[in-house]
Amino acid sequence: MRLAGEACKCDPEVFQTIWKHLKSDGMPDQAANQLAAEMMVHGTDIDTSVEKYERYYDNYREKGFCEHAAQAMAVEAMEGREEPPAESLRFARIYGDEFEVDEEMSGRDIADIAEQMSGNRPQEVPERHDRNTI
Repeated sequence: MRLAGEACKCDPEVFQTIWKHLKSDGMPDQAANQLAAEMMVHGTDIDTSVEKYERYYDNYREKGFCEHAAQAMAVEAMEGREEPPAESLRFARIYGDEFEVDEEMSGRDIADIAEQMSGNRPQEVPERHDRNTI
């Protein structure tokens, strides 16, 4: 156990425990190794959300990175050393959440919701929509 203010002792058993936990949550070997090492060295100042990792990984794969590069880039983004990957509108449509559209909503309202969900604002926003979910 590491107490607040103490330096990490880099115990192999702790590393293995962290690695097993990340693997049991579905993270690939290489990414689990890299993230576990970062956690051992930097402690708790790193985001360890598997859901966030998977979203970053999927986004980098969508951009054309190979599997191992996407894993490394996703972990780097979680470490905070670089900005999270910008999500294209296509990515947001494929991997994003669905939301209900009211009949009274304008295209601008829909664009605002899309921007909140994906971080990107659609270039063209139709004033009328044909279906209830986007």
